[in-house]
Parts: sequence; structure tokens; C-alpha cells
Amino acid sequence: MTKTKAIKPKIKATLKLLGKYYIAEGDTLQKTLKKLTPPVAKTLGILTLEKGKLKREKIIQPRIVMGLWGKCGQTMQDIAMKHITLLFGDFND
Repeated sequence: MTKTKAIKPKIKATLKLLGKYYIAEGDTLQKTLKKLTPPVAKTLGILTLEKGKLKREKIIQPRIVMGLWGKCGQTMQDIAMKHITLLFGDFND
């Protein structure tokens, strides 16, 4: 008897900042966002997440963009990550 594992679809993230696109892929939302490496810019960003047939697109505030990918403390990164996970709640499976 062979066991088969259900293939969990990966999360693909696309971030648009100042007209440039940054793409990353990972197993969880947090790992995927950490793989994105945009230059630090305090500007609005458009974050698109795809997981299988599910696709969500949101506008990200400059404060959250700086919190996730800027040079700031761990507390600010945690707060920004919490905001993103609340925005994209259906990707936390």
C-alpha cells in the first residue's frame, strides 16, 4: 500500500513598487514575504498573492512597506507582518 501526500499549492507573491515588479514563491505567507527583496522605498505598493486558483490583490500602505522590507526593528516588522496576514486571511492555511 502506497501513501500519497496531498500536494499543497505554493503561494506566489508579486509586489509592485515604483513601477518595478518583485516576485517570490514559498510554502507559507510569512516565508514568501520574507523572500521578496525590494529596495527600501516609502511608497504605496500593490501586493498580489496567488495560491492555486485563489488570487488577491491589495494596496499596501507605505508604513507597512517600510515595516516589512525597510531597516527597522523587529517589533515594527512583526506589526507589519500582522497587518498583512489580516489583509490576506484566506492564505493562512
